Amino acid sequence: MAEALLQGVFENLNSLIQREFGLMWGVNKELEKLSSTLSTIQDVLEDADERQRNDNVVRNWLRKLKDAAYDASDIIDECATEALQSSIDSGTEDRAMKQVISFSQSCFGLNPVVFRHKVGHRIKELQERLDVIAEEKSKFHLQERGGEDQTAEIRETSSFVDKSEVFGREADKEKMVELLLDGSSGEEDVLVTAIIGMGGLGKTTLAQLAYNDERVEKHFEKRMWVCVSDDFDVRRVTKAIIQSSSMNGCDLLDLDPLQVRLREILDRKRFLLVLDDVWNENHERWAKLRNPLRYGARGSRILITTRSEKVSSAMSANQRYNLSGLSDDDCWSLFSCRAYEGRNQEECQELEAVGKKIVNKCKGVPLAAKTLGSLVRFKKTRREWQLVMESEIWDLEEEENMILPALRLSYLNLPSHLKACFAYCSIFPKDHEIPKKQLIQLWIAEGFISKKGIKEMEDEGNDYFSNLLWRSFFQDITKDAHGNILKCKMHDLVHDLAQSVAGNESFIMEAGKPNNIPIGARHSSFICNNMVSPSIPKAMYSAKKLRTFLLLHDASVYQIGIKKIPRDLFLNVRCLRALDLSKSQITRLPDTIGNLKHLRYLDLSRTCVQTLPSSISNLCNLQTLKLNGCSHLERLPENMRYMISLRHLELNDVESLKCMPERMGKLTSLQTMTQFVVGKGKRCSSIRELKDLKLQGSIRIKNLKNVANKEEAREADLQNKEDLNYLGLWWESDGFSSSGEAEAEQVKWAEMVFEELQPHINLKNLGIWGYVGASFPSWIGAPVLSNLVSVGLLGCKNCKHLPPLGQLPNLKRLDINGMDGVKQVGREFCGDNGIKGFPKLEKLEFYRMLNWEKWSGVEEGEMQCLHSLKIGECRKLTSLPDGLRYLVSLRTFEIRHCPLMDSAPTAPNGNTTA
Repeated sequence: MAEALLQGVFENLNSLIQREFGLMWGVNKELEKLSSTLSTIQDVLEDADERQRNDNVVRNWLRKLKDAAYDASDIIDECATEALQSSIDSGTEDRAMKQVISFSQSCFGLNPVVFRHKVGHRIKELQERLDVIAEEKSKFHLQERGGEDQTAEIRETSSFVDKSEVFGREADKEKMVELLLDGSSGEEDVLVTAIIGMGGLGKTTLAQLAYNDERVEKHFEKRMWVCVSDDFDVRRVTKAIIQSSSMNGCDLLDLDPLQVRLREILDRKRFLLVLDDVWNENHERWAKLRNPLRYGARGSRILITTRSEKVSSAMSANQRYNLSGLSDDDCWSLFSCRAYEGRNQEECQELEAVGKKIVNKCKGVPLAAKTLGSLVRFKKTRREWQLVMESEIWDLEEEENMILPALRLSYLNLPSHLKACFAYCSIFPKDHEIPKKQLIQLWIAEGFISKKGIKEMEDEGNDYFSNLLWRSFFQDITKDAHGNILKCKMHDLVHDLAQSVAGNESFIMEAGKPNNIPIGARHSSFICNNMVSPSIPKAMYSAKKLRTFLLLHDASVYQIGIKKIPRDLFLNVRCLRALDLSKSQITRLPDTIGNLKHLRYLDLSRTCVQTLPSSISNLCNLQTLKLNGCSHLERLPENMRYMISLRHLELNDVESLKCMPERMGKLTSLQTMTQFVVGKGKRCSSIRELKDLKLQGSIRIKNLKNVANKEEAREADLQNKEDLNYLGLWWESDGFSSSGEAEAEQVKWAEMVFEELQPHINLKNLGIWGYVGASFPSWIGAPVLSNLVSVGLLGCKNCKHLPPLGQLPNLKRLDINGMDGVKQVGREFCGDNGIKGFPKLEKLEFYRMLNWEKWSGVEEGEMQCLHSLKIGECRKLTSLPDGLRYLVSLRTFEIRHCPLMDSAPTAPNGNTTA
């Protein structure tokens, strides 16, 4: 973790030097010396990180180094912020804004002369600390990167298994035997099967059970077992396979004769090779090892055990078996056979209640059940068992605790940048659902992810998340309807590992309990699920170096009781990078929020704020601002255009927002803006401000009634926003009169404007609400939007005909609601160009079509994928197309509150609800 932290500091420092910041402020020599010192320390960090477990002196040295690195990061960040603020100042023509900036400089210590003096003094002080740290490292004989690895070890396993200590794996064994004996090997003679799971889950045990099964023994002519471990050396592993096949030694040294010999041994023989505990992610190494293995007979199998999906991919696994944890009963059985050995029945009964609580800590991991069972085996009293139950995993006796060492191997095999991201996850409590998107944004805010080339930080963060998931650090993932990961959890034992690695740097507080943030804490969360009216912990005021503060709560909590943020809080925690106050009952933020010049992430979602202080516009480093569900929020800060680092502005369900501040187009870093409210007048942004924004994901454009003309709509350039997934076009919030009539001139104007709002062909989801034109634009239903998956047409009261949506080849969901002008739906709906309409449509819903009388024009062979059709509150509807009778895929067919539809046609499967 220290390595990743220092690497980030080193990169940012060199970036400042390259931008000649030091020359501008007269501290260039100091910055270059700082860079040189950091470079000499960096080379030994990997060794120090591994040695700190068993060496308190090295551990204390690393703690001092990390503390200095954090301080260095703060100084560099302040320098970069000053440079950024200066660039904003120089480009500011607005006299009022210059006065705001001048005021903020005097209030928050940004006066250039004062800043130059302070930063020079702090760099000098930091350099002295680092000089001492650099000198101390020589005392520890730390190994530099690239030297001979003194810590690597080959962990040995064998093919033998003690079945008396195996519980709950019979079904897994049967499945594994089935895979190994499966005769269908496709195009390849030798298939690779991977058992995947976190450390300690029992992958090796499952492989042993299958390896020793009588059916497997009879099926394969040769069986070989090799424990690969960390060192995937092709020559060593090849030699080990030869020795396992013959049970004799092998004197060959070079790779070529070794592989020739292995080919001779396996030639045209059906074999089973188990490669246990594989960590190799290099496909080329595997390809080299696999060459002689290809000469085995058809039906040969290679079985690997690994903790990583990435390893299974690198090893070209044809079959993957993700191993699950044991049930509570099986864990108890495994624990009992260790813990109760030599005890009489009376003792066992007395200790059972505590024992079952101990087993709860195992969360289905067999190694944990064995380890904890062994740990209490010689503890005589209930109190001694109670202490084990109450202890954290990392506090248990080291000589008998095999859980964390086993899990720590996964951590040590991570690249340094992933170590920091993993340790940061300890800020979330056990069993907490971690939103993937939020986690990546927090990683970026903390500086764990930096931009590399043309790749965006969010894309890099997605790769980081995937790598940790593939390596079994995350589990219990939740996906949306499109297969995208939304949330995940961490296994309790993996969480213990994260807490062990993070140490005092990460701290979880809880309302109603004493909360003392440890010295050196940088990241903290505050859990307030069960308190009616909690307040910000007093310990926060002394946590002057805190970088993260998150209010956490489970999904069932609508709002938590914190009602006020004290003004002086933000004068104390000036180093904050991430602040989450979501779901609190605060109605306002103190203006001192502008003091948090390091702040990158701010979440105020589902709070009661009505406005944001103008000082928030001073947060030129802010990257993510979340205001989802702030139903009372009426306006955004007037000078928001100066928040030039803003990448994500989330405004879902902010219905009271009147308009966007002027010149929003200046925020060219914006990737996400979920809502844009078109305004009129000087202090509002017109729709043309969208022109230069490279937006991604979803956007809902509201108050299109305020678009001045079609030229302004064209300037929004929606047609070139290729990364938008969802586009919502909202004409107005109040709609027209119930009659649905509008003046002819207004209708014509609306149609011209809408024609210019054509989105990019990549768009997947489109929603239109309250459109006042009499006909839809030509691009709806046209091939230009062939990638649309879902469409919603809501409250378009003046349109008399539906667009030819049946011609959209990928459309799966269609919702039509409140279109009072439609009386008949005919052939034009499916399209009439010889192509069968709606080839992929799965769900179709008509609702509140007040004047709809007839539906026709659906032919046999159309809508063949439709499985849900719902029609509701269409009180004049009298007939449906005969073509619906041929929909064999239809599973749900509902007609509700349609009084003239007494004789609705019956679906082929009979599932009609009238």
